[in-house]
Amino acid sequence: MKSTESLAVFAIIATVVCSFIYFIILEKIKGNKNDQSQEQLINRYAWRKISGFLVLGLIPAILAGVVFGFTPWEAGLTFGGSARLWPWIAGASIFFIILNVFNSKNAGLRAMYPELRLKEWDLSRLFIAVAGWVLYLTAYEYLFRGILLLSCLDAFGLWPAVTINLALYAALHLPKGMKEAIAAIPFGALICYLTIESRSILPAVFLHSLQAVSNELFCIYRNLDMEYNFFKRIQI
Repeated sequence: MKSTESLAVFAIIATVVCSFIYFIILEKIKGNKNDQSQEQLINRYAWRKISGFLVLGLIPAILAGVVFGFTPWEAGLTFGGSARLWPWIAGASIFFIILNVFNSKNAGLRAMYPELRLKEWDLSRLFIAVAGWVLYLTAYEYLFRGILLLSCLDAFGLWPAVTINLALYAALHLPKGMKEAIAAIPFGALICYLTIESRSILPAVFLHSLQAVSNELFCIYRNLDMEYNFFKRIQI
């Protein structure tokens, strides 16, 4: 077992390097936006999410475990003290769902989401989209709030750990625009708080997944070039 400071430094470096590698991978598998079949779009989406799971989650987790003896339980892959927080998490969930109902009216947001740009959506395609987000965000939160936040918390204390986490978290959203990077700060602060209070990443995984998935669903619904083929549109 190495020192807590060494683990925290590793976590910072791993977050930066793995994020950079993931962006390179995204560029490689982006492909030509023209003349892509529905099957090609689904395959590329799946590879993006699987690559994120491997690069942002599995590889850093293995390195942290092998080199530093940092177990998944220490990284918050446990319920920990999260049970008492779930009433607050339920309230936050309702808030984010309602927020996404209104945010999805923004044409700029619908230009980015859903990431999987299919014209017609059935249950199987929705399952692929939802499963992709949950898989990716589980790995994402394991790195950002499990390895990075908790190791920095033990090594440097509360405010340095939160500051480092939010700075890197917001920076990772910059490619999607300044508005999304700024919006990531309060959301990141909330899930940092939940993680620190519970020593568990499960609340962060749940809230992040719910926020992302509900945003996708409402953006699909409001996009006039897309439709659900298993129920008719109603006004919201």
